[in-house]
Amino acid sequence: MVVCRECGSENNSGSRFCSHCGEKLMEEELDELGSENTSSLYNRKKKLVYIMPATVLIILTAVLVLYYNHSVQVNHSVLKEKEEAEKMALEGHYNEAEKRLAEAAEQRPDYQGLERSLSTVHDVQKMQEDLDSVESSIEENELDKALEQLAKVNKEMIDNENQLVVTLTPKLNQLDSRITVGKINNEVKELTKVDELADKLNTLSGLDLEEAARAREKITEKIVSISTKKAEDKINEKQYNEAIAAVDEGLQYVINHEKLLQLKERVEQEKQAFEQEKRERMEQAMEQQALEEMKNRREAVNVLDIEAYKDEFGDVTIDGEVQSEATSIISSIEVTYDILDKDDEVLETDTAQVYPMYLNPEDKGKFEQIYYDYEKEEDISVEVTNVQWFVE
Repeated sequence: MVVCRECGSENNSGSRFCSHCGEKLMEEELDELGSENTSSLYNRKKKLVYIMPATVLIILTAVLVLYYNHSVQVNHSVLKEKEEAEKMALEGHYNEAEKRLAEAAEQRPDYQGLERSLSTVHDVQKMQEDLDSVESSIEENELDKALEQLAKVNKEMIDNENQLVVTLTPKLNQLDSRITVGKINNEVKELTKVDELADKLNTLSGLDLEEAARAREKITEKIVSISTKKAEDKINEKQYNEAIAAVDEGLQYVINHEKLLQLKERVEQEKQAFEQEKRERMEQAMEQQALEEMKNRREAVNVLDIEAYKDEFGDVTIDGEVQSEATSIISSIEVTYDILDKDDEVLETDTAQVYPMYLNPEDKGKFEQIYYDYEKEEDISVEVTNVQWFVE
């Protein structure tokens, strides 16, 4: 500022005349003013030498701080996306995980961790597609093909150190179980023995699948059917112990099955009735046998005819015929008789052997004896006094 010496008013720097009184400002004042301006300009330049670097530094610092904060925010966002994607992948949502990782990679294309995660997800997606192919083969009942495909995927999973591989393990195990169930269903059609079916039933016991439950039910029905048929056949043959054994074999594997329990009860009842009837028959047979033995010992031989006659030479012939009334073979039959005169006096007692030696039931035999000592006897008769035999 320039001060007017006339009125003392302050004027702007560089003014030639006083803005208040119009008085011309003095040269000295102007020189003084110039000197002051030069000094002021120097001082300002001097200040700028220090201010400019500081300002640039401040600006650069601000830019760096802003960039750092932005990078921190981006990194935080990328890491969050990566964690969310990995969580989705572990839950089996591979497509969603891939999308999240791809979006994060666009923000940080140089982040190798994202690339590794993406590669991991891609590997698991490929294995997932292979497992889907296995499932298709199973549904088409191409079980050998499905088993081969599953073995290949299993090897890839073992060789791969990818931590996401474990998320495929449940599906791999499920498909393996479905193949096992499918093969058993195909084999059951050809099996006809209870123990073979029971072996398949045992294989299915550890499989917690709807298909396995249906297969177990199917095998159970077949075991019951086979056991029932076998038992019925043995019942018809009156082989009740074998029938019970057939039912017990089925119950060993289908415990407390109502149909088999009822069948076993029926077999036991029929067995008791049969055994009772058998005992009664045996008792009757024993009684009959006793009667027959008594008859065989007392009334086994019936003398059909016996007579005595003389021939022209005076010789007396005694002949007769007997019939077996025994129920078994008899042998060595001997007929004892008395030879009587006309007054029925016994002239002689003798025994004749019946031929043939063995007689079957209802067979007939004959006997004959010739006597030469009764020429003087006019009337000769004969009377049976006893018959003896052996029962074979």
